[in-house]
Amino acid sequence: MNIRIRETDADWAGSGLWPTFQAPDHLDVYDIRGASQDVQLSVTTMTGVINRQQPKVYLLSSDDAAFWLNQAFAQVPHDVSPATGGAALDALLNSYGSYIRGLIIYDPNYVDSINIATMLAGQRDGIVVSPVQADALQGPSHKLPVIADLRIYQWKSRVQVYSWAEHNLLKSSAPNLVAGLDPKISGALRSFLVATRTFIYWLDARNFLPDIFNGWISEKGLMKRIFNAFPAGTIHLGWFVAEGQGVKLTSKAAMPVLASDYYENLEVWSSVQNVQVREQGQAVVEDLNRAGANRAGASPAPTFHVRSPQAGGPKAYVSFTISDGDNLQYNQHRMARLWEDPVRGTMPIGWTISPSLARVAPSLAAYFMSTASANDELIAGPSGAGYMFPSDWPHEQLPAFLRLTGELMQAMNLSVIEVLNKGLSQAFVNQGLQAEYVNVLAPFGVRGILSGSGQTQSSWRIVSGVPVLQNLGLADSVNKTVNLVRNASARYLNVYVMVWTMTPSDLKQVVQQLGNEYEVVKPATLLAMIT
Repeated sequence: MNIRIRETDADWAGSGLWPTFQAPDHLDVYDIRGASQDVQLSVTTMTGVINRQQPKVYLLSSDDAAFWLNQAFAQVPHDVSPATGGAALDALLNSYGSYIRGLIIYDPNYVDSINIATMLAGQRDGIVVSPVQADALQGPSHKLPVIADLRIYQWKSRVQVYSWAEHNLLKSSAPNLVAGLDPKISGALRSFLVATRTFIYWLDARNFLPDIFNGWISEKGLMKRIFNAFPAGTIHLGWFVAEGQGVKLTSKAAMPVLASDYYENLEVWSSVQNVQVREQGQAVVEDLNRAGANRAGASPAPTFHVRSPQAGGPKAYVSFTISDGDNLQYNQHRMARLWEDPVRGTMPIGWTISPSLARVAPSLAAYFMSTASANDELIAGPSGAGYMFPSDWPHEQLPAFLRLTGELMQAMNLSVIEVLNKGLSQAFVNQGLQAEYVNVLAPFGVRGILSGSGQTQSSWRIVSGVPVLQNLGLADSVNKTVNLVRNASARYLNVYVMVWTMTPSDLKQVVQQLGNEYEVVKPATLLAMIT
């Protein structure tokens, strides 16, 4: 099968592979935190249709969304609707009903039909509803017609569902986006996927056995066939049923992954390019907007301050690097909460962050850049512009990926990058690929590479003057972190810290237990010491 993706009416000009939206003049805010899953699904998909050209609606689907409304979008004129919970859907329909052509009814007996309904909502300007909701919304209050009722297909397998979508929806989907999304997620990323008409699937790359009733193709085979319909450089949003196998397939297809399944109001974040997070943050956002024209050689990267180890000094120098910064929804949610930890700023910590925020959500990048303390170091998350495995990436496509990575890192003033590769420890040890990273990224100011999710011993090598350091890890508890450091024989140690189980306060406990034998420094300082 050779399906070609047609261009959609989204504006892709001037932004590479990321769509642009007109900046909002005003936002209507709807609080759906107390709404049922069905109402959240309906409101979120309808919001995607409304926001397609210019965002007009912002959803409070979590407390974090409320935080960001006040922190990042306070300067955008907005009104909060008094209708909350289940009443928000009626209020939204009363205000924006003209945007909607009708109802897309999902099949409650097969949850993956929600993803099909979401795609149809994007392509036909519909709203996704349950059968019960459909009965009510066809009534006198709204008189909405039914565009499609997915119960008629009686799907029984994921291969059957997404094969249907491949045949009927793929060619009318966005040209440079694809998403893996759990159909049980009712809100979050769905508004953006509807707004951009992104193709959505939820298949398991571990399932390689063919479905004898549906074209003798496996879920893995169908994933590969879907990916092959898109050009190299297509961005993979959402997430996977199985991370390792999924990233392996996207890497082979030259698709950078932006983990984003729980990212909220993404079309609003992408549209707002000049929000004053605070006085310093405004300057940062303006720098991000100019970054595309600056390219390599524009503003210099931060200087590494080299400290020479002194005789009789500490047993070892240690730095800590927080994991998962490639994950956009982590940047929006957990990282923001960890940023409020009272220990942050009192000790050196490296924080991986997605350099793609410079393009995808400039105001979010500006927030972290402008509020970072002298002890906070932002580091490009794995493995650059998006999550990928360098060993699986097509070699002819690697220079373009790295150039994009360099531009985005430079825009955010990042000089260190974390790289994860395939394998148990995800160590980046291929010397040829290390040299490729250094050769392309060094002109953009990159001065160090951290490798892998962690080993029990640290090692490093210098590649054209740039240190490549193997991390200790994965440090997922205070006791394990202390033992990793004490059992390591090298003098320069970077510990890769599991962000979902560790906090800055936990790292303070680690430092207290290690005692004066170890000196804690930022990752950039550590890397400079070994060159």
